[in-house]
Amino acid sequence: MTKRQIDREYEKIDYELRINNPPVSPYPPDIVKRRELLLYAQVHLANIFDAKRRRDNIMTSFEEFQYWCVMDDYYNWDKTQLNT
Repeated sequence: MTKRQIDREYEKIDYELRINNPPVSPYPPDIVKRRELLLYAQVHLANIFDAKRRRDNIMTSFEEFQYWCVMDDYYNWDKTQLNT
């Protein structure tokens, strides 16, 4: 991922966390778990940025893989919940 792609992903996550809030309060447990995935994704993006800064290609690849796995779970939440 380039710096621009990382920034774009941060913007998507920021939108989901801050603007796209559910209208119910307190949040149901499934929504809380789904939003936790976004927080994990932010951590992986920060780790990607740090690994790129240190020029550690192995950690960059690992963190990118972890990031895309988390985001896949987030975007396919309904499908993954049917399988559990």
